[in-house]
Amino acid sequence: MTRRQPAPADQDDANRRLGQHLLAVVREQDARIPAGRRAPRTVAEMRARLAAVALDDPEQDACGLCGYWTCRCGKQSVAVLSGAGAVA
Repeated sequence: MTRRQPAPADQDDANRRLGQHLLAVVREQDARIPAGRRAPRTVAEMRARLAAVALDDPEQDACGLCGYWTCRCGKQSVAVLSGAGAVA
């Protein structure tokens, strides 16, 4: 197994300065993005977004009876038959 030699102090300082520079550039560019087009970056922002687009629409969720996205239990055919047999 090979051991890495410790980096010289000047290399550590250069890496630290590069990291600070890149972080400053990212924050500056993020600040330029309009609020409506900014993607969520924090866990709280992502959770809030997921709560806003929760799957309340039954068409966007799996069948509650059989668990498949395309229902295999006949629930759809019953709904179609009851709708087609209704008298207007």
